[in-house]
Amino acid sequence: MTILSARLSSSSLDYFPARLNTSLNAGRYTILRKLGEGVSSSCWLVEDGEGEEGYKYLATKILTIDATKRHEASVSHELEFLKEIEARNDTDFLPLLRDHFIEQGPRGKHLCLVQDPYSTSVSSLRQSAPHQALPIYMVRNVVAMVLDALAQLHAMRIVHTGVKLDNLLVGNSLYSLDDDLQKYLEANPGQVEVQVRLGRARYPAVTPQPIPNHYVWDTNAFEAETMIIYLTGFSHAQRAGEQPTADCFGVLELRAPETILQSDFGPGVDIWAVGCITFELLVGRGLFNPEKGEGWTLEDNHLAKMIELTGQTFPDKMLGRAKLREDYFDNAGNLLRAPELTPVSLEAAMASYKIPNLSEDEIHLAADFIRACLKFDPEERATAEDLRMHKFLANAFRC
Repeated sequence: MTILSARLSSSSLDYFPARLNTSLNAGRYTILRKLGEGVSSSCWLVEDGEGEEGYKYLATKILTIDATKRHEASVSHELEFLKEIEARNDTDFLPLLRDHFIEQGPRGKHLCLVQDPYSTSVSSLRQSAPHQALPIYMVRNVVAMVLDALAQLHAMRIVHTGVKLDNLLVGNSLYSLDDDLQKYLEANPGQVEVQVRLGRARYPAVTPQPIPNHYVWDTNAFEAETMIIYLTGFSHAQRAGEQPTADCFGVLELRAPETILQSDFGPGVDIWAVGCITFELLVGRGLFNPEKGEGWTLEDNHLAKMIELTGQTFPDKMLGRAKLREDYFDNAGNLLRAPELTPVSLEAAMASYKIPNLSEDEIHLAADFIRACLKFDPEERATAEDLRMHKFLANAFRC
């Protein structure tokens, strides 16, 4: 039976119709298993017919036709940045590009990026917990690795723009040896869902099957120190100091104020996201959950919640550089359409969720760390190097 990747929408035709047990790049790579799928790509475990020992199994990210065109038009810089990362030879917690090529599909060209295979996401790990929050020792380790990755990227003038839990992948330590992974694949072959209809055609859809790992949400502190996290997902990454190729980046609730207001784009947008995901990891809820209401937009509500939870006001110099200031603020710097503001401290917000084993002292340290990430003016926001030295992370990787 022919096995195709398919999505239940017309956009499915933009994806490469990958078939299990067929080849890519003139026969070099054999498709074994679907690892996952995103908005602009699908990811597949492949066997490299020319691979050296230890590199027999790799992951191939196959971009959609549209995403491939964005690369050709220099709107997307993912391949460019992955090449730079690979050339450094001394990076930690960042993906390494093993190969890249163009695969011709029935409807157009698809850029393929070959990297090491990773396991499941930190998002999946968090959601598996009863309170959807991770132990503080695990949170410290994860955040420390993200900051180390960002420090390296920012030194290369690369702004990730998509820091989120879905893009933090656990390393493939459980099946790092070729023989172990081969045995696992033999016992757990690629699976197929029910047939789906696209237009007049029917296709069996391949089930995403990430490579498992042995970590669980309450893995003890000693074992948690062996968990390695990789910051992936460079499809919207930008060059610091250059005009961005898009106006908005990242998930709405993780966007920095300068992204909403279209002002000072730079590495600070990544730091803002770190503050947001730190809160999410600790308490199992998003820090900002903007909602559209009668008389105000999502962005209005988002900006209002920033003020409520941080106690800051937007500085005049920042608003003066914002292209969209008049869309959200009056001449005095007040929000145009804000509902009544109800200030609440980060400490109070975190404590309200009553997360077990999260002490008052730890809440204070975490809140101070998050505040350093959430300075409204990106020029005052802490850098990745600064945050790595914060007291909140002093016990990272210390049982």
